[in-house]
Amino acid sequence: MPGSISHLWTQIVHWLRENAPRTVERLNPPADERALAGLASEWGIELPPDLVELLRHCNGSDPAQGVTGIILLPPGYHLMDSSWIGRDTRQRAAIWGDDWHPTWLAIGSDLCGGCLVLDTQPQPPYGRVFEFDKVEGPFGSAWDSLADLLSEMLALLEGQNLRLAHRIPHDYPRPPDPLRPIVRDGELEWERGRGDWTAGSHPRARPPAGSCAG
Repeated sequence: MPGSISHLWTQIVHWLRENAPRTVERLNPPADERALAGLASEWGIELPPDLVELLRHCNGSDPAQGVTGIILLPPGYHLMDSSWIGRDTRQRAAIWGDDWHPTWLAIGSDLCGGCLVLDTQPQPPYGRVFEFDKVEGPFGSAWDSLADLLSEMLALLEGQNLRLAHRIPHDYPRPPDPLRPIVRDGELEWERGRGDWTAGSHPRARPPAGSCAG
């Protein structure tokens, strides 16, 4: 069972301080209540408690600070701050029209056009998090909740694999790609497998998951 967001975040930050200190240095301070209220008001929704709890610990990260690859969210996403969430979600809603549900918030960016979406609808499957491809739309890995995503992240950092992710679309024949955390120059990145390695093994050389290569 996933832990609370605060408990998971505390453990993640502890790991980052010990292993990827430059990532911690580039994370934003907590979001204030005005910023959170502004985001909720802009979209006319009650922000999910898990998202509020996370942003109260860390209001995302700023890509202008030059953080490499993935800071927080596997399999390769920056955690957006509250203003970035609103701005990016608004842009995607304009581009995708009816294919972008009004309850979706973009909360993570790969800086290449893809994002992580948090579904805020008040009934099931409320709270799910999933990858949104810049061409295909919902496609890739999904988690039942933000807590599941952070639980899997923490387990991977500690050399374990909870296998909480599932694949979307649901009839896609291949399971989610295996992931491995790596640290380069004090910054956390992720490497995504292609079925030729498993957690704890040594993958073939390939671009980090957060890169825009081919």
